[in-house]
Amino acid sequence: MEPPSYEEASHHPPAHGTEGFNCVAPPAYDNSLFSPSTPPPAYGEAIQPDLFPILTTPTVPTVVIPPPYNSGVTVHPLTQVGVGVNSRQAQTVVVVSQPQPVAISVQALRDAPGLVRCPHCRHLVTSKVTYSPGTAAWCACIFIALMGLICGFCLIPLMLRGLQDVHHSCPHCGRHLHVYTK
Repeated sequence: MEPPSYEEASHHPPAHGTEGFNCVAPPAYDNSLFSPSTPPPAYGEAIQPDLFPILTTPTVPTVVIPPPYNSGVTVHPLTQVGVGVNSRQAQTVVVVSQPQPVAISVQALRDAPGLVRCPHCRHLVTSKVTYSPGTAAWCACIFIALMGLICGFCLIPLMLRGLQDVHHSCPHCGRHLHVYTK
């Protein structure tokens, strides 16, 4: 027995227990289309005012020194540097000093060179850094070998800088300063 077609099923009363499922037919496609009541705006009405206008470079006024002192010199107000024939007389000397570098403790050295005072020769030096495989590199090498990767793969941790110990020495006297172990 085949199910009834849609037209036949819509003529029959609903089955027992389906009275609560009243479904409304979907609206026709033509009902959803509408025509606008007003025409679209003209081009002049549709464009926005320029939100990002092109700005000009700001100008800084210059100060001209009065005649008894000028001798052709113009001083810029922000930098106070004279420009002209005798600008050496009108320039102001500005001394800029930077703080001196502070040496860190030898025990604070990590995996990069650092500025330290050598305890052996008492010179303020930047430590010389050399890398060598340490405990972390050898443990990783043994672990990889135990996993079965013995065809050279177990040697990779010996070449990684992140697993190597860092040896700091003094470039002036060559003596050992510190070892940073990983």
